[in-house]
Amino acid sequence: MRKDWAHRMRELLAPGGILVCLEFPLYKDLKAQGPPWGLRGVHWNLLAVSGDGILDDPGEEMEDAQGSFERISYFRPARSYESGRGTDMMSVWRMRSRHIKS
Repeated sequence: MRKDWAHRMRELLAPGGILVCLEFPLYKDLKAQGPPWGLRGVHWNLLAVSGDGILDDPGEEMEDAQGSFERISYFRPARSYESGRGTDMMSVWRMRSRHIKS
């Protein structure tokens, strides 16, 4: 359902809008049972690469990714869930200009 989520985010985001994601749990292995499922690299794959979000390895985040979204900010939140504190991240995304609907 991850790819469906990314597609829906593209549909819902207004032109010029931003998408803010709390990425958790990042501490959990991608192959571990869930929920919650490990998400390290998943948002990058879905949004920056337009992949399917099904990863065995988080891979490398590359500046020249050509997906529907570009990440404009990435930071550790001041507050998060106890279990993920110190590993969770906030990401802020916008549509790449070629994907903005008129």
